[in-house]
Amino acid sequence: IEMRSHCVGTGPFVLKKLIENEIIILARNNNYWKKDSFGNSLPYLDALKFTFIKEKKSEMLEFIKGNLDMVFEVTREDVFEYDLNTDLVKGEYTTNSFLVQVSPSLSIQYYSFKQMSNVFQDIDVRKAFNYAIDRKTIVDFALNGLGVPADHGIVPPSFEDYPIEDVKGYEFSVPKAQKYLAKAGFPGGEGFPRLTLSLNSGGGTANLLVAEAVQKMLSENLGIYLDLSITGRSQHYESVQTGKTEFWKDAWLADYYDPENFLCLFYGKFVPDDTAANSYLNSTRYKNDEFDKLYSSAIKESDKDVRMELYSRADQKILDDAVIIPLYYNKTIRLLQLYVKNFPVNSMEVRDLGSVYFEFEEYKKLALDK
Repeated sequence: IEMRSHCVGTGPFVLKKLIENEIIILARNNNYWKKDSFGNSLPYLDALKFTFIKEKKSEMLEFIKGNLDMVFEVTREDVFEYDLNTDLVKGEYTTNSFLVQVSPSLSIQYYSFKQMSNVFQDIDVRKAFNYAIDRKTIVDFALNGLGVPADHGIVPPSFEDYPIEDVKGYEFSVPKAQKYLAKAGFPGGEGFPRLTLSLNSGGGTANLLVAEAVQKMLSENLGIYLDLSITGRSQHYESVQTGKTEFWKDAWLADYYDPENFLCLFYGKFVPDDTAANSYLNSTRYKNDEFDKLYSSAIKESDKDVRMELYSRADQKILDDAVIIPLYYNKTIRLLQLYVKNFPVNSMEVRDLGSVYFEFEEYKKLALDK
């Protein structure tokens, strides 16, 4: 709290007011060093005001009324109510009332298997689950288009130099799913134990809707019955990291712009010898010498192209071993009032507000034209 309330920096704005969980006001830094291409001092804006609205519905209503200049992230319900076009993977478009910016996010939603469990230590079972999931249907109906089907690996399609097309994921194939389950000794799901999928609370309705879709697909396509267990976030991840659950919902949002931040989740050196000990990063407890060698070589490689190729091979190894079920990659969706200018979106949602300006006259003209 001390660092947040007594900030020191050389950016375009300085902290003027902070009330925890209520409001932050940043004032223009008149000593900021940067200028625009015409020699004008930045930033253009006199101040920034950040508010904390817990409910997304209330936040959207405030935005529609013109009391907010920007909204980050929308709900699946907003897609219907405001007739948003979610087909776009990257770019922006203007509605009658606001600007919609879309970018692939540096995040993925997936389900994980505990590798050493009695059920999931069999790779054929893990492959059967992967083939039985229709990711496009999940994105189109459970998410209303607020995602991209995870047809590749753990690394999302957000890195410009990453050869994601070389990483081959699992297509939706009921025959293949049934073949692998029969190979594992459970033809038509016969004799397969009833499972529990562990979910963390939060995330709106999307988490539950996706889980219910997967529950239905496993039942219809494999004859496998799945119970859903929802607990608080801290309890959920405590169970995951200490190996108390064998099938769970997981997600990862990058801390920095490099595929390594996703692949580190499967590095064998992060798995403790004690099976009951906390395995924080590698919660699946996946250990594979080939993957570890590729990962270790990649993080030491200075040639970018070679490093990316090593990353993609490590990513493929995770898929070949069916360590997880990649479900979908998130999309970043941001709404701006039409008068907000020079505020491009990016996959990390790094906000450079130093060059943002308002163009109210043009906005008024647009409103009159309508």
